[in-house]
Amino acid sequence: MMQKMGSLHRPLISPPPSPKQATNHTFLVKSCRLVGFKGSPGQLKTQKSNALKCGFSSSFKFSTSSMAKNFNESDEYSLSSPSVKTDEVILLDFWPSMFGIRVRVALAEKGIEYQLKEEDLRNKSDLLLRMNPVYKKIPVFIHKGKPICESSIIVQYIDEVWKDKSPLLPSDPYQRAQARFWVDYIDKKVFDAGRRTWYTTGEQQEAAKKEFVEIIKQLEEQLGDKPYFGGETLGYVDVCLIPYYCWFYTYETMGKFNVETECPKFIAWAKRCMQKESISKTLPDEKKVFGFCLDLRKKFGLE
Repeated sequence: MMQKMGSLHRPLISPPPSPKQATNHTFLVKSCRLVGFKGSPGQLKTQKSNALKCGFSSSFKFSTSSMAKNFNESDEYSLSSPSVKTDEVILLDFWPSMFGIRVRVALAEKGIEYQLKEEDLRNKSDLLLRMNPVYKKIPVFIHKGKPICESSIIVQYIDEVWKDKSPLLPSDPYQRAQARFWVDYIDKKVFDAGRRTWYTTGEQQEAAKKEFVEIIKQLEEQLGDKPYFGGETLGYVDVCLIPYYCWFYTYETMGKFNVETECPKFIAWAKRCMQKESISKTLPDEKKVFGFCLDLRKKFGLE
């Protein structure tokens, strides 16, 4: 939910140059989603202003935490580098990314200690480019020196590796397949419709609001009378969906609508999830997210 600002898989407009082609030229990258950024010289090469489309895929990132401050930014990591300790757990992330948040919630549920590396999406680190050379997006989860990309895949990996505590995926094969189906639905539907409620204006925004409410209604129907999508306990679908809740204030304020009026059971579910410490202490403040989006609207001339 690999993970746009995850998995939302945002296609590249044009393939990025090979790392072997890196020179001191600037590789200009254009965000058609939330942010604009450009790669650092010496990392990527452009010949005729190649551009790549960057969204909050299941790999997008947010958050300045004390863990990020403690991370040694001068460290070099690569798949073959001896500086990657085999027992290290590292997360490359960006604080408002709902895709990165779902990974952090899963880690909190499992009680796993890790190092958080906050990425600057306008100047992506060498570590990110090496660990995710295909999409070059966050989040990236590094375990024992090996990277796992795309947020929904990362959450499944965490659940499989640390399976003795707080299982997220059902043990029944059919139920497990259903959980994966709904996370795929979330990744394909929720992000894009939600983004358009605050990133567009006029008729486009009105259409986005209607579509977003219909998507939430569909999810509310799937929830039914269960306390969680996973049944009596927090599960895979809950972990992958709840990060969007810290964006609802932005969607509703900028779009001028109210989700609870249309989908009261869904909001009751969200509030129930927020009572869990692993979630309430992980999701960023909704007003901070709103400020972030407001700055972007101003930057792109929407205010």
